[in-house]
Amino acid sequence: MDIRTQPAPRRLKFDERIQALLLPHAKRHDDITRKQRICASQLIEWVSFGLAATNMARIAERAGVSTATLYRLYPDRNYLTVDALKLGNNLLFETIQEAPRHPHPFRDLVEIVDHLLAIYRESSVLMLWHTQAFVLQSETEIFADAQNNSALFIQELQEFFFNIIDRLVADGFIQDNNRLSMFLRIQGAIEDKTVEWQGRFKVPFQPVVSWSEEAVKIAEEFFIVHGTAKFRALRQQDQVAWLDGKSLQKKALEPVDETRLQASIDRQLPFLRDVEASLRAKPRPATSDAFIWQELERFMSKSGNRLDASNRRSRIVASAIVVNYSQGFQNVNMAAVAKQAGVSTATLYRLYPDDRALYEAAHGLGTSFYMAWLAQESTSPNPLVQFCEYTSISIETFLDPRVKNAISMGAFTNALQQLDEHLSIGDLIVIYTNMLWRKRFARLLEEGFIDQPPSWDMLHALQGTTSAIIGLYLRHGIQLQPNGSWFAECRTVVDEFFQIYGTPHFHAMRRKMNWDEDLAHYKPGEVS
Repeated sequence: MDIRTQPAPRRLKFDERIQALLLPHAKRHDDITRKQRICASQLIEWVSFGLAATNMARIAERAGVSTATLYRLYPDRNYLTVDALKLGNNLLFETIQEAPRHPHPFRDLVEIVDHLLAIYRESSVLMLWHTQAFVLQSETEIFADAQNNSALFIQELQEFFFNIIDRLVADGFIQDNNRLSMFLRIQGAIEDKTVEWQGRFKVPFQPVVSWSEEAVKIAEEFFIVHGTAKFRALRQQDQVAWLDGKSLQKKALEPVDETRLQASIDRQLPFLRDVEASLRAKPRPATSDAFIWQELERFMSKSGNRLDASNRRSRIVASAIVVNYSQGFQNVNMAAVAKQAGVSTATLYRLYPDDRALYEAAHGLGTSFYMAWLAQESTSPNPLVQFCEYTSISIETFLDPRVKNAISMGAFTNALQQLDEHLSIGDLIVIYTNMLWRKRFARLLEEGFIDQPPSWDMLHALQGTTSAIIGLYLRHGIQLQPNGSWFAECRTVVDEFFQIYGTPHFHAMRRKMNWDEDLAHYKPGEVS
């Protein structure tokens, strides 16, 4: 394969592996093959109908077995879920291992990243991880089995990448840096453009030109941070335009019509403006958990007007989150919510005729809490401190064990539906995120600290590692621990961002103003 030849379009290799398991017919006493066919059918069922609408008769028919046989092999559907997740993770790693390789170190990493980008955006992979996230966040009786299966997949994935990294180090193309940090940078950049977009925004990421160019940009950033002089000398010998990640077109963070955005927010996230105002008006709570409880208590306060239907709605929606937050999604039911809200079940059903209407309203309020919390601006004049605050607040929020139940309703809304049914707030969150980060990066551009217009590429470069850390926890049940605080750990993430995008002026000011010393003595939460 010549280095100048662009990668061929990728097939849906994970989907093909699932479908292939339905082809062999089981012999009379071959229950192993039958169980494998049933699990493969379950994986297809999740993609076709969503977790909440799975139907055992359909699963049996697709698997080519009777429903009696299915229930004989899986009398408890929870253990069918566990085995299907295990099969999915095994097939996924087998598919990852098929990544094409290349003797040139840069092109080799491009091939691997391009391969994973294709796999991670397959519908079956996305639904596998959405379903796994729901199981791990709702902490049902199968939590431990699902967590062990997922942890094994991550261990295998890390070893796959560590072998690649070790070879690059041995060949002198990258520095002998922390292997886990290098893994998180690559994996996070891939996930940020695929599963994170689908999970957080409910809509797929659209590359500017092609997915192969996105792979080039991810590889370029990795080698900017970790590459050696030997690697840079090799790169200068290969002047191939499409392989120059620095010059490839970036996906711009476009200007936002804020008046129009606010009108959309008022329609689709009616609580957000009120939550943002409440956060500005009061002393900032120490954690997202404290903030959420503070807001829930406010929303559950009864109005003096018994005819105030909006107050009843607010209490009901907030109560759904309280039950979910304190007891877990598996214990959320209309009677418990009505009791918490202090209304009759008849009143609740009159305002929210079915479970899904209430869940989506509660998910909207919960989303508003997180959007308001994560949108807080730093008061520090030091850009290193600013961006450490922005990244660490995200990790600290989503790695707080007390927040897991709060997120489980969001995981359910991901897992219950087919992927082509997008929640209406998805596009709105994209625009809101676009506006927030465009302003932050624009300030860096105005100061001359970066020399490129704000782009999603910048955001992915900054948030990739943190997204990987959060994803390990929410999708795989693995909670990494910082050496000290997450704020201190985020110094490396921010430093890498400015290695990629920082200008000579930024680095000169960094030395002149002693920003690193200021950062070392900074205490998160203090007013600068």
